[in-house]
Amino acid sequence: MLRLTDNGLFPEGVYPCTLDEVQEAFGRFQGSDRRPRLFQKLRDYAEAVGKASFAATLMIDGSFVMSQVDAPEDIDIVLILPADWDLAGELRPFEYNLVAKQRVRITYGFDLFVVRSGSEEETIWTEFFQQISPKWTNAFQLPQGLKKGIVTLKP
Repeated sequence: MLRLTDNGLFPEGVYPCTLDEVQEAFGRFQGSDRRPRLFQKLRDYAEAVGKASFAATLMIDGSFVMSQVDAPEDIDIVLILPADWDLAGELRPFEYNLVAKQRVRITYGFDLFVVRSGSEEETIWTEFFQQISPKWTNAFQLPQGLKKGIVTLKP
């Protein structure tokens, strides 16, 4: 796993990580218990996706992947499903609860976006997630246009 830059970010790019690596980089106590609580929800969600056998990847973003934010609001997740996934197909209730934005928001507190692997939507979200909100560039005096790295997980 790459080290964070002096700005507390991963360098621009996409970094496959394990849950333990995400916990080490972003899930530790930092002025409040917000990060460990969010990380536990991430672990719970990743384990549930793994049990559902979706063969999915999770792309993680939000202020959670910015170590200088002591109490991130939430975690943004792109659930990347296989390229041949039938987005209109029938799902069992526990599977539906993992792909439905509202259910994930209620259960885990995450903002969820669902795409197929290799799709234009995946590219769009990957590029978008590497941007840093003006809220944070201003708060931490980061250079305008600086991009951050994002992490992916295989549940």
